[in-house]
Amino acid sequence: MPHITTPSGIDWHYDVEGEGEHLLFLHGWGVDKRIWRQQSKFFSRYYRVMTIDLPGHGQSGWKKISLEVMVKDLEAVLRSFQFNDVTVIGSSLGGLVALKLYELYPEAVRRLIFVGSMPKFSRSADYPHGLDVNKMRKLGGQLDSDYPSIVNVFFRSLFTKDERQSRRFKWLQKFRQSDGVPIKQALVEYLDILEQEDLREVLKRVHVPVQFINGRDDEICNKETVAFLRKSCPGSRFDFFEQCGHFPFLSKPYEFNQIVEEFLKGSTL
Repeated sequence: MPHITTPSGIDWHYDVEGEGEHLLFLHGWGVDKRIWRQQSKFFSRYYRVMTIDLPGHGQSGWKKISLEVMVKDLEAVLRSFQFNDVTVIGSSLGGLVALKLYELYPEAVRRLIFVGSMPKFSRSADYPHGLDVNKMRKLGGQLDSDYPSIVNVFFRSLFTKDERQSRRFKWLQKFRQSDGVPIKQALVEYLDILEQEDLREVLKRVHVPVQFINGRDDEICNKETVAFLRKSCPGSRFDFFEQCGHFPFLSKPYEFNQIVEEFLKGSTL
C-alpha cells in the first residue's frame, strides 16, 4: 500500500488515480478514505484524484499534533506529488482540514467543497450552531469505556431512519467491518480539535469558488447552520439532498457525483 512519511514523522496512507485536474478528498471523524470509493472511481476517469487517510485513521500513522502541523504535513504530501491548484472536497472534519489548508496555503487551492461541514464545530455563546461541547466531551469519555462499538453507534446516528433501512446502508455496515478501526487516542484528540478550532473568519475571506453540500436531515450541519454559512460565504453554491443525513455521498453517490461535476465544470477559472 502506498505510504509517505512527512516532516512530523507521521506515515500517511494515500491513493492517487487518474490524470487531469487535481481533486483531493478528505474524510471525517471515525472513518477513512475508503468512504470516497464511489467518488474516486467516478472522477478518476477525467481527473487526477487523491484520497488519503487522515492521521490515526485507516492505515495512516498517528502522533499528537496540532491541526496546523497536520495541514503542513498534508501540503508536503500534495507538493511531493505535484498536486497543485487543487479542488478539495472535505466531509465534516475533512472540511475543517480543507479550510485550514486554504488559510495556510491559499495559493494551492482552486476550489473548496464542504460536505456537512462548517468552520466551527463547537457551540458557544456567540455561535449557537454546531455540537454541544458537553456531548462532545461525553463522546470522548465513552471511547475509553466502550471502544470501538461507540464509533459504530455514532456512525449509525448520522443517517436518517430511511437511510438506515436501505440496502445500501446494510452494505456500508458490512463494508466497515472489513478492516481495522481508527486509533482510539487519535479520535479523542480530534474531538479536542473540533472543540477548539474556530475558522469562521477564514471562511469569510475565501476567494475561490465554494460549494456546500448537505443532507436536509443532517443533525450536525442543520438548517440553522446552513443559514449561517450562506451569510458567511455569499455567492457560494448550495446543494441539498432530501431524506439524507450527514453522508449524502454514501447514500446517494450517483447524484452526489453529478452535482459535484456540475460545480467543477461551472466554476472553471
